[in-house]
Amino acid sequence: MSQLAYSSVPAWARTQDEAAPPSTDLPDTTGREYVLIGVGDPAAQPMAGAPSAIDLVRAWAQVLSPEIRRSVLLGDQADTLAGQLRETLRDSTVGVRVVIAGPTGTCLRLRATAIDAGLEDDEISVVPVGSGPVDIFCSHCRTTTRTIAAIDDVISCDGCDRDLLVYYHVSRRTGAFLGFMVDAETAESPGVPR
Repeated sequence: MSQLAYSSVPAWARTQDEAAPPSTDLPDTTGREYVLIGVGDPAAQPMAGAPSAIDLVRAWAQVLSPEIRRSVLLGDQADTLAGQLRETLRDSTVGVRVVIAGPTGTCLRLRATAIDAGLEDDEISVVPVGSGPVDIFCSHCRTTTRTIAAIDDVISCDGCDRDLLVYYHVSRRTGAFLGFMVDAETAESPGVPR
Protein backbone atom coordinates (compact mmCIF):
# COMPACT_ATOMS: atom_id res chain seq x y z
CA MET A 1 0.00 0.00 0.00
CA SER A 2 2.98 2.33 -0.44
CA GLN A 3 1.22 4.10 -3.33
CA LEU A 4 -1.85 4.90 -1.19
CA ALA A 5 -0.54 8.37 -0.37
CA TYR A 6 -0.61 9.18 -4.10
CA SER A 7 -4.00 7.67 -4.85
CA SER A 8 -7.43 9.12 -5.56
CA VAL A 9 -8.76 7.72 -2.28
CA PRO A 10 -9.56 10.62 0.07
CA ALA A 11 -7.62 10.51 3.35
CA TRP A 12 -10.84 10.08 5.36
CA ALA A 13 -11.76 6.96 3.31
CA ARG A 14 -8.43 5.15 3.60
CA THR A 15 -9.13 3.28 6.81
CA GLN A 16 -12.22 1.95 8.46
CA ASP A 17 -10.63 2.21 11.89
CA GLU A 18 -13.14 3.50 14.40
CA ALA A 19 -10.70 3.92 17.29
CA ALA A 20 -11.20 7.68 17.60
CA PRO A 21 -14.74 9.06 17.75
CA PRO A 22 -15.47 11.87 15.30
CA SER A 23 -15.16 15.45 16.47
CA THR A 24 -18.43 17.22 17.17
CA ASP A 25 -17.01 20.49 15.79
CA LEU A 26 -18.34 21.67 12.43
CA PRO A 27 -15.48 20.80 10.04
CA ASP A 28 -15.82 23.94 7.89
CA THR A 29 -16.92 27.30 9.23
CA THR A 30 -16.20 29.37 6.10
CA GLY A 31 -19.52 28.88 4.32
CA ARG A 32 -22.23 31.40 3.60
CA GLU A 33 -24.71 28.52 3.22
CA TYR A 34 -24.62 24.88 4.38
CA VAL A 35 -26.05 21.57 3.28
CA LEU A 36 -25.66 19.20 6.24
CA ILE A 37 -26.20 15.51 5.49
CA GLY A 38 -26.52 12.78 8.12
CA VAL A 39 -26.72 9.17 7.01
CA GLY A 40 -28.41 6.84 9.45
CA ASP A 41 -31.78 6.19 11.03
CA PRO A 42 -33.20 9.60 12.07
CA ALA A 43 -35.60 7.91 14.52
CA ALA A 44 -32.85 6.00 16.33
CA GLN A 45 -32.13 6.94 19.91
CA PRO A 46 -28.71 8.52 20.54
CA MET A 47 -26.14 6.02 21.80
CA ALA A 48 -23.83 6.60 24.72
CA GLY A 49 -20.26 7.40 23.74
CA ALA A 50 -19.57 8.38 20.14
CA PRO A 51 -22.24 10.48 18.41
CA SER A 52 -24.09 9.09 15.42
CA ALA A 53 -23.99 10.85 12.06
CA ILE A 54 -27.53 12.11 12.70
CA ASP A 55 -26.51 13.49 16.13
CA LEU A 56 -23.52 15.28 14.56
CA VAL A 57 -25.63 16.94 11.87
CA ARG A 58 -28.25 18.06 14.37
CA ALA A 59 -25.51 19.55 16.56
CA TRP A 60 -23.87 21.31 13.60
CA ALA A 61 -27.20 22.82 12.55
CA GLN A 62 -27.59 24.27 16.05
CA VAL A 63 -24.18 25.98 16.15
CA LEU A 64 -24.63 27.86 12.88
CA SER A 65 -25.63 31.48 13.18
CA PRO A 66 -29.36 32.06 12.52
CA GLU A 67 -28.45 34.30 9.56
CA ILE A 68 -26.73 31.42 7.74
CA ARG A 69 -28.97 29.51 5.36
CA ARG A 70 -28.90 25.77 5.96
CA SER A 71 -30.49 22.63 4.64
CA VAL A 72 -30.47 19.52 6.81
CA LEU A 73 -30.86 16.18 5.03
CA LEU A 74 -31.27 13.12 7.23
CA GLY A 75 -31.96 9.56 6.17
CA ASP A 76 -30.67 6.05 5.75
CA GLN A 77 -31.05 5.67 1.96
CA ALA A 78 -28.08 6.97 -0.04
CA ASP A 79 -30.05 7.21 -3.31
CA THR A 80 -32.79 9.28 -1.69
CA LEU A 81 -30.25 11.56 -0.01
CA ALA A 82 -28.34 11.95 -3.31
CA GLY A 83 -31.55 13.09 -5.04
CA GLN A 84 -32.29 15.54 -2.22
CA LEU A 85 -28.71 16.82 -2.38
CA ARG A 86 -28.99 17.42 -6.15
CA GLU A 87 -32.24 19.35 -5.66
CA THR A 88 -30.84 21.41 -2.78
CA LEU A 89 -27.68 22.31 -4.69
CA ARG A 90 -29.74 23.56 -7.65
CA ASP A 91 -30.99 26.37 -5.39
CA SER A 92 -27.70 27.03 -3.60
CA THR A 93 -25.58 30.16 -3.83
CA VAL A 94 -21.88 30.92 -4.04
CA GLY A 95 -20.26 30.00 -0.74
CA VAL A 96 -22.23 26.81 -0.15
CA ARG A 97 -20.54 24.12 1.90
CA VAL A 98 -21.63 20.48 1.95
CA VAL A 99 -20.87 18.55 5.13
CA ILE A 100 -21.52 14.79 5.09
CA ALA A 101 -21.51 12.41 8.07
CA GLY A 102 -22.10 8.69 7.71
CA PRO A 103 -20.53 5.38 6.69
CA THR A 104 -17.55 5.70 4.33
CA GLY A 105 -19.19 4.06 1.30
CA THR A 106 -22.26 6.27 1.50
CA CYS A 107 -20.09 9.35 2.05
CA LEU A 108 -18.13 8.52 -1.12
CA ARG A 109 -21.37 8.25 -3.11
CA LEU A 110 -22.75 11.53 -1.74
CA ARG A 111 -19.40 13.26 -2.32
CA ALA A 112 -19.60 12.11 -5.96
CA THR A 113 -23.07 13.65 -6.21
CA ALA A 114 -21.77 16.98 -4.89
CA ILE A 115 -18.80 16.92 -7.28
CA ASP A 116 -21.15 16.11 -10.16
CA ALA A 117 -23.18 19.19 -9.20
CA GLY A 118 -20.05 21.33 -9.62
CA LEU A 119 -18.63 21.60 -6.12
CA GLU A 120 -14.89 21.53 -5.52
CA ASP A 121 -13.14 19.42 -2.88
CA ASP A 122 -12.64 22.43 -0.60
CA GLU A 123 -16.41 22.97 -0.52
CA ILE A 124 -17.10 19.43 0.73
CA SER A 125 -16.27 18.10 4.19
CA VAL A 126 -16.75 14.48 5.18
CA VAL A 127 -16.86 12.92 8.63
CA PRO A 128 -16.97 9.12 8.39
CA VAL A 129 -19.10 7.61 11.14
CA GLY A 130 -19.67 3.90 11.58
CA SER A 131 -19.03 1.19 9.08
CA GLY A 132 -20.91 -0.11 6.12
CA PRO A 133 -20.56 -1.35 2.57
CA VAL A 134 -18.56 0.34 -0.16
CA ASP A 135 -19.09 0.14 -3.92
CA ILE A 136 -16.54 -1.79 -6.01
CA PHE A 137 -16.60 -1.24 -9.79
CA CYS A 138 -15.54 -4.31 -11.78
CA SER A 139 -13.21 -3.33 -14.61
CA HIS A 140 -14.12 -6.55 -16.46
CA CYS A 141 -17.93 -6.61 -16.59
CA ARG A 142 -18.67 -3.04 -15.39
CA THR A 143 -20.92 -4.24 -12.55
CA THR A 144 -20.83 -2.40 -9.24
CA THR A 145 -20.79 -4.68 -6.20
CA ARG A 146 -21.77 -3.23 -2.83
CA THR A 147 -20.00 -5.08 0.00
CA ILE A 148 -18.02 -4.59 3.18
CA ALA A 149 -14.39 -4.40 2.09
CA ALA A 150 -11.20 -2.42 2.51
CA ILE A 151 -8.36 -1.56 0.16
CA ASP A 152 -6.40 -4.69 -0.85
CA ASP A 153 -9.27 -7.02 0.12
CA VAL A 154 -10.46 -9.58 -2.41
CA ILE A 155 -14.20 -9.75 -3.10
CA SER A 156 -16.41 -11.71 -5.50
CA CYS A 157 -17.98 -9.65 -8.32
CA ASP A 158 -21.78 -9.82 -8.38
CA GLY A 159 -21.73 -9.64 -12.18
CA CYS A 160 -19.03 -11.99 -13.45
CA ASP A 161 -18.08 -13.88 -10.26
CA ARG A 162 -14.39 -12.99 -10.66
CA ASP A 163 -12.30 -12.51 -7.54
CA LEU A 164 -11.59 -8.77 -7.53
CA LEU A 165 -8.80 -6.95 -5.75
CA VAL A 166 -10.10 -3.72 -4.19
CA TYR A 167 -7.61 -1.24 -5.62
CA TYR A 168 -6.59 2.09 -4.14
CA HIS A 169 -8.48 4.15 -6.68
CA VAL A 170 -11.88 5.81 -6.14
CA SER A 171 -13.91 7.31 -8.96
CA ARG A 172 -14.76 10.95 -8.28
CA ARG A 173 -17.75 10.51 -10.60
CA THR A 174 -19.35 7.48 -8.89
CA GLY A 175 -17.67 7.12 -5.49
CA ALA A 176 -16.78 3.49 -6.24
CA PHE A 177 -13.45 1.77 -5.68
CA LEU A 178 -11.85 0.08 -8.68
CA GLY A 179 -11.77 -3.72 -8.65
CA PHE A 180 -9.89 -5.97 -11.03
CA MET A 181 -9.26 -9.71 -11.20
CA VAL A 182 -6.76 -10.50 -8.50
CA ASP A 183 -4.70 -12.92 -10.58
CA ALA A 184 -5.58 -11.71 -14.08
CA GLU A 185 -2.10 -12.39 -15.46
CA THR A 186 -1.97 -16.03 -14.41
CA ALA A 187 -5.41 -17.44 -13.66
CA GLU A 188 -7.75 -19.26 -15.97
CA SER A 189 -11.39 -18.68 -15.10
CA PRO A 190 -13.47 -21.57 -16.45
CA GLY A 191 -16.52 -20.35 -18.27
CA VAL A 192 -15.67 -16.67 -17.83
CA PRO A 193 -14.73 -14.93 -21.11
CA ARG A 194 -11.78 -12.56 -21.00
